[in-house]
Amino acid sequence: MNRLQFYIAFTHMRSKLKQTIVATAGVAFGIAVFIFMVSFIVGVGEYTWAVSMSQTPDVRLYNEVSANEVSILQQQYPADVNIVHHVKPKEEMLNLKDGRQAVKQLSQDPRVQAVAASLSTQVFYHLGAVNINGRILGIDVEAEDRLFNLSDKIITGSLEQLSTRPNSLVMGAGLARKLNVSTGDHLTVTTNRGGSFLVTVTGIFKTGLTAIDDEQSYASLNTVQRLLGVPASYITDIKVRLHDNEQAPELAAAWARRFDYSASDWQQDNATLLASERLRSLIVYGVAVTILMVAGFGIFNILTMMIYEKMKDIAILKAMGFSDRDVRWIFLAQALTIGVAGALAGLCFGFLMAWGISKVPYKSDIMISLDHLPVSFDIIYYVTAFCFGLITTTLAGFLPSRKAAKLDPINIIRG
Repeated sequence: MNRLQFYIAFTHMRSKLKQTIVATAGVAFGIAVFIFMVSFIVGVGEYTWAVSMSQTPDVRLYNEVSANEVSILQQQYPADVNIVHHVKPKEEMLNLKDGRQAVKQLSQDPRVQAVAASLSTQVFYHLGAVNINGRILGIDVEAEDRLFNLSDKIITGSLEQLSTRPNSLVMGAGLARKLNVSTGDHLTVTTNRGGSFLVTVTGIFKTGLTAIDDEQSYASLNTVQRLLGVPASYITDIKVRLHDNEQAPELAAAWARRFDYSASDWQQDNATLLASERLRSLIVYGVAVTILMVAGFGIFNILTMMIYEKMKDIAILKAMGFSDRDVRWIFLAQALTIGVAGALAGLCFGFLMAWGISKVPYKSDIMISLDHLPVSFDIIYYVTAFCFGLITTTLAGFLPSRKAAKLDPINIIRG
C-alpha cells in the first residue's frame, strides 16, 4: 500500500468522521471490556489457585485402604462357586512401611525442594457440652513449615510451641470459633481408639480453605503418636514439594513403584479446580469474541455504506488507472486504521480499568492475605486482545473492500 492509497482512505474516513469514531469506539470498547474481564477473572483465579496449592503437596505418598480382592471363602473353597456381597476393607495398617527411610531418601533427591512426614487421625474435640468431629495432623513442625509456610498462616499464638510444649496444638480458625476457644485454652481430645487426652491450644491458623480451617488442627508428630499409642516410626503420609511440579505425575508413579506405596499428584488432587479453570477461560474468551464480533459488524456496515456513497469516486479512481487491488487496499486501509486505533485505545482503557479495580480495598474474614481485589496484568492477554481486535476488523473490512474492487466504472458513470 502506497501513500496515495492511504491518503484516499484517510480522506474517506474524515468525510464520515462520526461513523469512523463510532466504529473505532466499538473496537475500543470490546477490547477494553475483554482486558478488564480477563484481568479480574484471571486474577481471582490465580489467587484461588495459589491458596489451594499452598496447602497441596506436589506429590503425596500414603497407604490406601482397599477391599480384599479374594474373599476368605474363596481362599478356603477355590473350586466352588462362592458369592460374597459387601466385602469389607482389609484390616491393614495405614502406617507407611520404612516411612522414615523413604523421607530420608526423598530429601536427598535433587528434584525435591521439601519433604515432610505426617500422621493424620480423626478425633472428637470436647469442651463443656460441645462435641465436634475433626482431625489432628501430626507434623514435623520445621519440615511442614518449609513445605506450606504454616508460620505465615498463624493469626494468634505460635507454631514453634508445638515442638517445645507437650500435648499442644494449633487449631483452625473455623474450628476454634465453633468451640469458642482461644490461645491458652484447654480442651479434651478423644481419638478413634477411645483414648482421651487434655491438650492446650497454643495458636490459631487460617489458610482460607474452609475444609481445613473448620475441622483440622496441627500437633507435633510425637504428640499424635502418643495420643494413638503408636511407635515413633508410625507415619501415614509423606508430602513432597518439587522444584518443577510438572514432573509430579511421572515422579508420583515412579515413587509408588519404588516404595510400594499409593501416590497422588497435585493434578489428581485438584482435578475439579483444573476443570473449572478451563471452563472459566472458555467463558471469558467466548464473551470477548462476541463483543469484538459485534464491533466487527459495525465496521462492516460502515464500510459497506461508504462504498455505496463513494461509488462515483471509485469509478473515477478506476478510470484514472487504479487497479482492483489498489481499490481493495484503500478500503482495507480504512478497516486496519480503525482496528489499530480502536485496539490501542482499548488497551489503554482496559489497563486503566484493571488498574483502578486493583486499588479497591477488599477485606475478607476467610482470605486473610487479601487486602485488595486480585487483578492479573499478564502481557499475553494484552497481546491477544490487540491481535484479535486487528484480525476482527481486517475480516470485517475484507468483504466490502472486495466488493468495491469488483465495481465496473463504466456502469457507474453511465448511471
